[in-house]
Formats: sequence, C-alpha cells, structure tokens
Amino acid sequence: MSFKLEVIGFTIEGCILAQSAGASRIELCDNPGDGGTTPSYGFIKAAREKLSINLFPIIRPRGGDFFTVRKSLK
Repeated sequence: MSFKLEVIGFTIEGCILAQSAGASRIELCDNPGDGGTTPSYGFIKAAREKLSINLFPIIRPRGGDFFTVRKSLK
C-alpha cells in the first residue's frame, strides 16, 4: 500500500528536515503561536528554492478559531 506523508513546516530548516526524512509534501505555515497563518511571499519563495517536494502554503489570514463574524469581513 502506498501513502503520502504531509508534514507541516514553520521554518525552512524544518521543511528541509521533513523532506530528507521522507515527507511527500509540506503544508507551509507561519506563526505557530497563532495556530498557523498564511506565510509571506518571501517565505514561500525561499522554501520553493530549497525543496524538491510538493509545497502547499496554508491560506489562513488570521490566527484563532475558524469562525468568521460579519464585522471581520469589512
């Protein structure tokens, strides 16, 4: 049976380590204290330059829960 291992990456070093340990792809995140937010363009670009496996940046504009209230949409 074949499977793919996705690993969360908050640093370039962690991403490189995950790749060398056999990860199939990285979910790239920033701000671990907030539960993970969208990484900057620079972070994505640097990770892409260093990795040869699939890279998936998380799209999450803010930390906290996953609920949105109307006033935060303005």
